[in-house]
Amino acid sequence: MRTTPSKAAAALALATTGLALFSVPAHAGQKPAPSTTASLQRSMDAMVRTGTAVGVQARLSEGDRQRALRSGTATVAGGSPVPTNGSFRMGSVTKAFASVTVLQLVGEGRIGLDDPIGKYLPGLLPRENDITVRMVLQHTAGIPDYTSMKEFPTSGDAYLKLRFNRFTDEGIVRTALTRPLDFEPGTKFSYSNTGYVVVGMLIKAVTGHSWQSEVTERVIKPLGLRGTSAPTYSTTIPGPHAHGYLNKSDGEYVDVTRLNPSIAGAGGAMITTTADLTTFLNGLVTGKLLKPAQFTEMRKTVPIKIQPGEYGLGLISMSTSCGQKIIGHNGGIPGYLTSAFTTLDGRTKMALSVNQKQSPADMAAFSKMIDSAFCS
Repeated sequence: MRTTPSKAAAALALATTGLALFSVPAHAGQKPAPSTTASLQRSMDAMVRTGTAVGVQARLSEGDRQRALRSGTATVAGGSPVPTNGSFRMGSVTKAFASVTVLQLVGEGRIGLDDPIGKYLPGLLPRENDITVRMVLQHTAGIPDYTSMKEFPTSGDAYLKLRFNRFTDEGIVRTALTRPLDFEPGTKFSYSNTGYVVVGMLIKAVTGHSWQSEVTERVIKPLGLRGTSAPTYSTTIPGPHAHGYLNKSDGEYVDVTRLNPSIAGAGGAMITTTADLTTFLNGLVTGKLLKPAQFTEMRKTVPIKIQPGEYGLGLISMSTSCGQKIIGHNGGIPGYLTSAFTTLDGRTKMALSVNQKQSPADMAAFSKMIDSAFCS
């Protein structure tokens, strides 16, 4: 925040701003049913029954048809159901938005993917002439992940003590780099939230504007994503929304819907809706966001190795149990889990949010929801 439910959750669902990579059962050759609405609803209900989720909201697009689904309630107190298009924190799905912004700058000739990061951010990283922009976007630079450090707890009592603290990108990177690089740049894949804090700094260095401003002008406004925002320090979620929780060491559930997103930066601070994520996925595969050359670069992947799937530039590529290749991203931040994936032709798209009851969530059940959106 484990290929078994007990191990995969901690290693892969990096609890705050980290990647939520989830494998799906491999039964290649099977074909999906014409509609997967029923299978997705069943898996959402099963997710709620695990007791680790308060509720789930999802949007499934099959061709020209969209369906909003929900299961569970908006709060642990019960009563109101999860809103069908409520706002939520998207966690690491933010990385796809940040990557698109960088790739647009690449298309404009303002950034070179294979340029050294030191060209744009001199003095920030060690080995600045060996680490490229591509490596930072693809988690192959060896930059230590700050969310694995004691200074940045992502769950439990320790996180609750700092959930309203203001963090700066410079401070996060400086603390992370008190550790040496994890490996020789370009030789391995290792998910680094610090890397995407650097991406946010890169966008500002090149444009003169914050990453929040550039994502808003380049992605949010052009696509008309009215429920999507990139907050800097605001602790609230606007509009109707489900509440997310963390469990303390004494078993008490704490509502963490309000938190300071600056701990996540360009790696996980954004807020959205399932409708907006669906529009974003559509914009990605239809060329509304990127030129063909840049979208091709985004989809050039390296193996993740610790489980099935590959990673591009802010984009996960994996195969479902019925053999469909899907691209998108998962995300987690205290209180919420998010997933947004599409087939390459854009015919089937799925966006969902889980408002958590406790951490870690049941990752096997979460994986099943993703798979069931594309395979009955």
